[in-house]
Amino acid sequence: MELMRRRLKLGIAVTRRDSWNAPQAFENYRLIMKKVKEFSKRYDFDLVTTDRLPFQDKEVVFGKKTLRIEADTLLTDYEDALVAARYFKQEEIDALFVPFCNFGQEEAVAKLARELSVPTLIWGPRDEMPDGLDWRPTDTQCGLFAASKVLMRYHVRFTYIENCRISDPVFEQQFASFLGTARIVAAFRRLRILQISVRPQQFLGVMINEAELLEKYNIEIVPVTATELFDTVRKVRKEKQDEIQELIQDMERGIDLARLGDKKETLAAIEIGIIELACRYRCTSIASECWHEILSQYDISPCFLFGDINDRGIPCACELDIHAAVTAALAVAANNYTAASFTADLTIRHPQDDNTELLWHCGPFAKSLKEPSVPGYVTESGQGFFPLKKGGLTVLRFDGADGEYRCFAGYGESVEGPLTNGNYVWLTVDDWVKWEKKFIYGPYIHHVVGIFGDFRKEFEEACRYLDLVYDSPDIPERKERSL
Repeated sequence: MELMRRRLKLGIAVTRRDSWNAPQAFENYRLIMKKVKEFSKRYDFDLVTTDRLPFQDKEVVFGKKTLRIEADTLLTDYEDALVAARYFKQEEIDALFVPFCNFGQEEAVAKLARELSVPTLIWGPRDEMPDGLDWRPTDTQCGLFAASKVLMRYHVRFTYIENCRISDPVFEQQFASFLGTARIVAAFRRLRILQISVRPQQFLGVMINEAELLEKYNIEIVPVTATELFDTVRKVRKEKQDEIQELIQDMERGIDLARLGDKKETLAAIEIGIIELACRYRCTSIASECWHEILSQYDISPCFLFGDINDRGIPCACELDIHAAVTAALAVAANNYTAASFTADLTIRHPQDDNTELLWHCGPFAKSLKEPSVPGYVTESGQGFFPLKKGGLTVLRFDGADGEYRCFAGYGESVEGPLTNGNYVWLTVDDWVKWEKKFIYGPYIHHVVGIFGDFRKEFEEACRYLDLVYDSPDIPERKERSL
């Protein structure tokens, strides 16, 4: 069972200057559409095109001649932009790609992008060598310069791939990076977080401003009581025994649950109950209490099951950290929901290595992230015990204070380190002191979200679209905050 998630929808509107009818423009259009259709399969997104839109024939004055241009599927004037905008809104696209097959039409491009207000990517193929005294066939780069100024006039934020050939590796690299950015933005704009119970009494660090999150970013918080969770779990245990047994069998693949004994059924029932609540309220992420009420009711901690929920594609943060739940939802969106994230404490510096830090928590990491060479297990109290695998890690934190919200992104490598309890990974970075000062001066706390892979560029670009301040270890920290 998992929450519904929508594949990214990318609208594509190829633009050309309608008075420029050199065959090269139409050849560029053919190559662009072929390549992007290939990408839609490779990078798992839905492509929405202008192929069937009712663009009109046009008359264009060119010198002393009036040319009649038959309608095609390319964006060539203001009216085309209006038609395309209506269609793309109807299709609910998440992002827009506007390739230029020649100089393009800057007014139409800017109007379309302004109407849609989604992450917008512009690019045009590198122009061919001039052929003597004949008119150059495309002048694509020139048109991109013109369009970028008009986009700025319309207050449209956009992303740009450098003028290159469609076969150049940089085109695919930057196109794929834009998809990651678009997925982060789409996830942020759909955030609806299930809040189960209340934060631990002493955990002032995870306090949030619920009204401000809604007013500034349309982030919805859906609070439910522990009583509603208990009622749901009770119903699950009564009506869904087959599903409970199936879940236990699935959880036992790759992890030892023997220490739980008869509590395995309880653990599975709680997990199914939490997921049912998330589905009931159409939530995209979960933040739950974990210290008192679940433990008191069932004599088991929900640590491992939180990790298992993450493994099922639903970001789930413990200790009722709403901002961690926000961060986790963005993290898994960045890699197209292909792997789980994890929420950890920044805990201690390595005793011998000044640039290595312990990312740890008491047992809520997804088992899919476990180091394969180490046999993991779940304790009798419900906590996962295993280290994480090796590899590059992006460390993230969305947080705010004084009405300003920031998104921190840093990168490091998971390495071998001293054995400890719970779930953990030792993270090596270039300069840990920069990280430490960044978190001390805030607006962050000790909780971070990790995701395997390097997504710093995608998050930096997403922050531009979301009115968030992008932050990283290399940006000087502010030692004073307004009060």
